[in-house]
Amino acid sequence: MKSRILLLLGLFALSAANLAAQSITGSITGVVIDASGGVIPDAQITVIHKATNVRSNATTDSGGNYTVPLLPQGDYRMEVSASGFKRFVLEGITLQVQQTARIDVHMTVGGVTESVTVTADIAGLETENATLSKVVDNRSITNLPLNTRNVYNLVFLTPGVTGTVGNSYGEMRYSVNGARARTMDTMIDGVSAAHPTVNGFNGISVFPSVDAIQEFKLLGADYPAEFGRSLGSVLNVVFKSGGNQWHGSAYEFLRNSMFDANDFFANRRGQELLSFKRSQFGGVVSGPIVKDKTFFMVSFEALRERRADSTTASVPTALERAGDFSQTRTATGQPIIII
Repeated sequence: MKSRILLLLGLFALSAANLAAQSITGSITGVVIDASGGVIPDAQITVIHKATNVRSNATTDSGGNYTVPLLPQGDYRMEVSASGFKRFVLEGITLQVQQTARIDVHMTVGGVTESVTVTADIAGLETENATLSKVVDNRSITNLPLNTRNVYNLVFLTPGVTGTVGNSYGEMRYSVNGARARTMDTMIDGVSAAHPTVNGFNGISVFPSVDAIQEFKLLGADYPAEFGRSLGSVLNVVFKSGGNQWHGSAYEFLRNSMFDANDFFANRRGQELLSFKRSQFGGVVSGPIVKDKTFFMVSFEALRERRADSTTASVPTALERAGDFSQTRTATGQPIIII
């Protein structure tokens, strides 16, 4: 029997957006202009994380440019206000891990008490950098079948990935865009979970629960200088975080030999089906500790497996131990000639 337990506890305070590591956060950038194409300086930008109501603020410079950095993955609403213009509200912003989204705002002349609301989905095309990457979101992670529930198997959804992924620290043997296998780094919430083994290869020390993962991004080439530990690729994994709403799930995946058919040849020999029992179970709970300020996420997973194994071997007969191999035969009765 073997067991595996993963316990994760995350606490996110009001200033979490300012404390998060750059490697897992995104940003929104753009320019604010009027109907004639003129830039609008000193416009006030407010980006609101919908799950936590955490607000991030920025002000446009003399050229109308703005950047709101260090934004955790999630859904956002953006509000823009400037003197002499209607307030601009953009809904439907989905920011992925390490994404730089460009949103250019077109303001309309009017009173500040008036507003223009626009709904748009900006997730998808990356226009602000040349990194070759692929994001696998939570829907794919939770809905796609995964034997042994190893989330790292989903790296094969990315073009250019070949090789194999196992369930032990040295079995991440995949290659990205022709690089050597096992020359990769794996980041878990901005912290490297890879460790060197031999000959420049890396192993993996963390196998997170599928239900605890929000999304991950595989960086295949031209990734930023902040990732300096890898010769081949970087797998950037982000855990779910808590919010103002309670969320939870519980699961168990069971395999039992009582539901299996015996092997044809084992039946022929009169050999019973060997016992095999595997149970993988756990759960995830997240929610608020203090509304709009402090949140938590806890994940637990355990694996219990019992199996029987059989080995067929032969030992020398009395004649063979005496050096007489004249009666040594194959399984079908044919004599074995020793020259």
